[in-house]
Amino acid sequence: MKPKNFSKTILSLLLIGLLAFGYCGSVMAAGGDGSGGGSGDGSGGGNGSATETTTETSTDTTTAPGSGDNTGGGSTEPLTIVTASPADQATDIAVDTQIKLEFSKNVAYATVRDTNLKAVTLWAGDQPIAAEITMADDQLNPELRNFINIIPGAPLQEGTVYTIKVDNTLSSKSGDVLTAPVALTFTTVGAAEVTSTTASGNSYGSTIGLIIVLMVIAIVVGVVVIRRKKA
Repeated sequence: MKPKNFSKTILSLLLIGLLAFGYCGSVMAAGGDGSGGGSGDGSGGGNGSATETTTETSTDTTTAPGSGDNTGGGSTEPLTIVTASPADQATDIAVDTQIKLEFSKNVAYATVRDTNLKAVTLWAGDQPIAAEITMADDQLNPELRNFINIIPGAPLQEGTVYTIKVDNTLSSKSGDVLTAPVALTFTTVGAAEVTSTTASGNSYGSTIGLIIVLMVIAIVVGVVVIRRKKA
């Protein structure tokens, strides 16, 4: 082979290698899992304290009907779940996440406390999960009187759908109950996603390594041939 033709061949091989390298990089980038930040629970402030309306006369002070302190001690509004963490239908939840429910009224009051502790359960499919249900003392921590915490007895499993069930026996300080049982589901982050991402990265690295090896071989062969021609 003439040196001129051989140089063209070497340049062609290098150009092909570079094009293959760029093409593989584009394919691997397009073949990623497409995951990224952007999730959020969409929750935000919106609670306002109820205003107690009173009518003063020269002899007494009365409270307007239906008003109260919004803690289950006088309001006629039904008991509802205000927020849930994780949110209902949430996915990719960390296995060590804190599970918490916020209600519209005081559910930690002494007269309803024991019943409410039994009204909340955690499930994985159709199997109940051992969990400790806790709530604060509404006298010592009044700001936490509307919250119930769920602490799993063992770490949550990856890639598993969990359900928080709240029975309609749960009631507030004033005796208001949920209008119907509630079921909230969430899914923990799956190990399969991590495996897929790792496998994609390994494949990309292997392709790059192969292209580099081929380019080095082509260069070495070209150098050897040129030296032989000169000799």
